[in-house]
Amino acid sequence: MGQDLKAENLAISVPSVGCDKNCPYCISRMTGYLPSDPTLVEWNLAKVLRVAEMAEVTSILFTGKGEPVLNIQLLGSLMQQCSTWWPLELQTNGVHLYKNLIDVDWLRSRGLNVLALSMDNPQQFKDYVPLIDHANKLSLVVRLTVNITNRLENKFTFTQLVNYCSQHRVRQLTLRKIVAPEVPFDQQTAKWIEANAPTSLYDSMISEATKLIKTEGRLIRQLNNGVNIYDINDVSFSHSDYCIQERSLGNNVRSLVYQEDGHLYTSWSSKASILF
Repeated sequence: MGQDLKAENLAISVPSVGCDKNCPYCISRMTGYLPSDPTLVEWNLAKVLRVAEMAEVTSILFTGKGEPVLNIQLLGSLMQQCSTWWPLELQTNGVHLYKNLIDVDWLRSRGLNVLALSMDNPQQFKDYVPLIDHANKLSLVVRLTVNITNRLENKFTFTQLVNYCSQHRVRQLTLRKIVAPEVPFDQQTAKWIEANAPTSLYDSMISEATKLIKTEGRLIRQLNNGVNIYDINDVSFSHSDYCIQERSLGNNVRSLVYQEDGHLYTSWSSKASILF
């Protein structure tokens, strides 16, 4: 592990106790699962944070091969141990939290700064308004990560997504292209993506975003991994053309990946990318 390794963030995969959404495009099913070892995850955390510091990460992202909030006690413990280091972000499908708003308060008390909600269908945009409003009352930054598949049912144009964010004080918006990894562990999921998340659907949304940026937006920064961040009517916008970190060129990686087995990697889908 070279001392010149750099990373945009540290992604911590909270050991899974299941998921409450069952997305047909589930990335976890396609990248495979490792044996969970919660004890080792906590044991090695201090070393991982030291590596993250050396890699000059700018934030910590809590995610999981399942829904991380379902393992909320361990999630809270890990957050608390990281709370004095970097801004903390939680990536969640939001199902549990919009039904249990009090848990948002509890996570905020453990150091949560950014609530990133993954959405993919019109009903979620209606149901999650109370959750977004509650997060705003706690001064959390809310991000919407919109997974582009036909589950959107052509209900939203890009302009409508930006307007939704403006209306509900969502500060950040990310469009995510759903793809299968080069070697998917689950062929059925890969076939669903091929049939229901065509490149043309994502490209059409990005084309509309590009036009809106030219008239109402501006580039405000570029991350080390090449991702551009735009300001569109006070909404921070970015897009992810490849939703799975499989490889990195050189020593600049998007994420250090702390997996649920208690080991640090540079890829979600390759056991050979292990660092320690």
